[in-house]
Amino acid sequence: MEIDFHFGVTYIVGRLAGLTHEDSQIVATSSQYVDDTVNSGALHFKTDEAFHRISCAHELSDYHLLLPVDEREVWIPFHFLPGCDGGGDPSAEFHAKIICRPHSEVAKQMVRMCIEKSQKDHALHRLGITAHVFIDTWAHQGFAGINHRVNMASDITLIDPKEVGAGFWHVVAHGGIKAWISKQGRPVLVKLSSRFFPMGHGTVLHYPDHPFRKWSYKNGHGELVERDNPSDFLEAADQLCRVIRRFLSGDPDREVEGLPGKDKSLIQSKIAQLTDNNPHIRLEAWLKAVEQGDFSFGSAKPVYGKAGVGSWKYQALGTTAAKIGRFERFDYSPDFLVTNWKRFHDAAMAHQYDVLKEILPNFGICAI
Repeated sequence: MEIDFHFGVTYIVGRLAGLTHEDSQIVATSSQYVDDTVNSGALHFKTDEAFHRISCAHELSDYHLLLPVDEREVWIPFHFLPGCDGGGDPSAEFHAKIICRPHSEVAKQMVRMCIEKSQKDHALHRLGITAHVFIDTWAHQGFAGINHRVNMASDITLIDPKEVGAGFWHVVAHGGIKAWISKQGRPVLVKLSSRFFPMGHGTVLHYPDHPFRKWSYKNGHGELVERDNPSDFLEAADQLCRVIRRFLSGDPDREVEGLPGKDKSLIQSKIAQLTDNNPHIRLEAWLKAVEQGDFSFGSAKPVYGKAGVGSWKYQALGTTAAKIGRFERFDYSPDFLVTNWKRFHDAAMAHQYDVLKEILPNFGICAI
């Protein structure tokens, strides 16, 4: 999924589940920040305090530089949560166990651990991170967070939602070259580096992330996989509403309802209507609907700031720089300890450890 769902729809679902504007803003920002936190390492203060941060994602240009262990620290806990095919049998084949599956038992355990730790100072930030990973189990199903042939795909067929009935595109993959053959018959060749695209869903580009997309492909085993993103994304939003309601109750087992009927119908219709490939254009439409008061919680104005003045990073460190220099030093204030930026990183480190070292081993998965 992309920013339209990880920030926009997550904010909406949070409000519908009972979060205040301020808390839903924290949860939604944390959810999107998972995709935008691509830098790691120590930062230092002039008074000799220090803080260590981790990456929750990598830039595309970094893929070829990564060691397998580096990949797994990021992609498995934050983007491609293993679905544990084989039911936790330690003898099951590793590459089958780590394929992402929607609403898996692993995902449910991740949610449970988030709720059980809901008294932590960074609880809302961790809920946002959990929300990101949780709904991505629908978008990223069938793919794994490692660079491996299990992620290979071919014979990709798309349905253009703007021209249903005539809008089929077929993509033929062979030897690192994808030939895109449109319904008008005009091919466009795109060369993809086989060195890194078997990572995650790289072989099918952003098709899993488009809420409006209906498509199909053959997976690495030659099996035909048909995908209905509108249905999957609506189900993800509905289940996320239940997760947040349980978080607010403090009871991971509580019976709760999903999205309210009229709001669910509106989300469903907007998923179908917003068909631009640019996620920021789709996000703008979601935020406009929120500002207009189209949803039952009334009018609001959520804002996301990746970097720059007003962003969490700026509030914590007073910098607008995208990357922090190795020898850069910052002014320190005790207020740093309660900033959203610091709490997000605390939550990310806790989430990463719990998924890799606590939850996955319980399912017989030793990923790192």
